[in-house]
Amino acid sequence: MSAQSPHLASPVMNTKQAAAYVHRTPNAMKILRHRRKGPKSFEQGGRIYYYVAELDRWLAAGAASDSRSNAELDPTTQAPEARPSRRARKLSPAPVKSAA
Repeated sequence: MSAQSPHLASPVMNTKQAAAYVHRTPNAMKILRHRRKGPKSFEQGGRIYYYVAELDRWLAAGAASDSRSNAELDPTTQAPEARPSRRARKLSPAPVKSAA
């Protein structure tokens, strides 16, 4: 049996494995962890581990907050903002400086 069945696979990964799983470098994972921007991790025996479920959750959260993969955030599907005409901007009074 060369392939492992899902219930035998480990639910945790070390930093190198987690980095490969999310297509980052181990150093990038270290930086993300230091800045508390990466997936949740834990330390055991001086080593850093990540739960696979947390890696999947982190990737899904990133996709949900990206306008390229979330249609609700896509600026091309929203009405453009109204801009004042150049003439209106030129005619508006200049701010008055107070003498203090």
